[in-house]
Amino acid sequence: MASLVKDFENRDVPALHCEIWKLAKAGREALGKDNYISALSLFKKAYLISCKLPDGPVQKACLFNLGGGYIAAGKAKKGLKCLTKCKQKAGNGKDPDLYFNIAIAYEGMKEYAKAVRFYGKALSQYKNDQADNIADTFIKMGYCSLNLEDSASASLSFQMAGLSYQQAGRPDDAAMALRESANYMIRNGNFSEVNVHQTLEKSREISKEIVDYRLKASVKRSTPSILSCFTFSFKKGKLLNDLGLHYAELKKFPEASECFAEAMNSCTGKGFSIRNKAVLLQNMGAIYSAIRQYEESLKYHTQAADTYGALGDRKAQGESLGNLAYAYSQLKMCKNAEFYYQEALKAFTDAGDEHRQWQMYEALGATHFSLGNRDQSIFCYKEALAKMEKTMDKSSICRKRITSKLMNVTEYQLAPQPFNARKQSS
Repeated sequence: MASLVKDFENRDVPALHCEIWKLAKAGREALGKDNYISALSLFKKAYLISCKLPDGPVQKACLFNLGGGYIAAGKAKKGLKCLTKCKQKAGNGKDPDLYFNIAIAYEGMKEYAKAVRFYGKALSQYKNDQADNIADTFIKMGYCSLNLEDSASASLSFQMAGLSYQQAGRPDDAAMALRESANYMIRNGNFSEVNVHQTLEKSREISKEIVDYRLKASVKRSTPSILSCFTFSFKKGKLLNDLGLHYAELKKFPEASECFAEAMNSCTGKGFSIRNKAVLLQNMGAIYSAIRQYEESLKYHTQAADTYGALGDRKAQGESLGNLAYAYSQLKMCKNAEFYYQEALKAFTDAGDEHRQWQMYEALGATHFSLGNRDQSIFCYKEALAKMEKTMDKSSICRKRITSKLMNVTEYQLAPQPFNARKQSS
């Protein structure tokens, strides 16, 4: 990334220049260790000494470092003030790093439109052989665009970042940037499915070049009704998991399945956590359920439930048990479905998740109805409504749906049943 502070050569000059150089060097080292107080003190001393010299470039470099130090320390306004003075001294000369830092200052002040403008100025001045800086700038610009609720511009910035990272020989960052681009194409809704698919394919293709997998990141866990987050310790595994989720959003289920399977193959070894395996097992099960291959989904949901149970994560285990029950219900194996919905309900009760509890009660209501247990079906639907009342889930659609089911079961139970005559045995 374009550095917040700059170096300048220790030229054969008077003692003041040497003193400034030493202070600047020490300031950069302190900044590298996140020792902001020390770094700012050193940069200030260097700048004050530079003011005694007629050498404009030295003062400019000291102001640049001081501004960068303020920004790194979270004092964006003070940093911008220094950088503005620096820009005045720079005249019309090209200095993309200066524009980059000014953009960071505006970003820190949440003035995202100005930040985007100055990132654009930095991009216009970076040379073609500065692919690293260009890519990092596009990434920063992309996130500023998101803060401006301009997901279309953000996705294009991430795409340009990906191409620049690839040029810079950084396949891991290139693949992640392109995945991010595809993500916001999907969120925007105005990009064609072909464009999104091509971007995902490019990211996946580049991912094959990644050899260093270790990097802490966040991975999403997919179920038919929820996306949630866990820690994933391998960069390639995180990337492939995210790609799988995006393919699933496009209903490209074979590609999604391949990504999840590849993620499991990539994420093995000493540092691979059991939780990550459970996440991927759960996602694989969700994909097979989505394509109605319920027999295949059973083994993945079972393994995921067992793994989460071993970890003591009752909420995540409940989600997998619920998925397992759903798969059994689709296979018309209602007794198995009833058992696992009950187990899921217990897990969500242990976890204190009332939102999931009313969902399990609703599912149990339908399952008991299929089994001919009318009284239990009515009880479960009533419990679902009662649990819903205790949560923030006041959705009129959900309430009407469950109420309608309850009325149907009640009316069915009260309706006169046909009399089947039997012959009297002789």
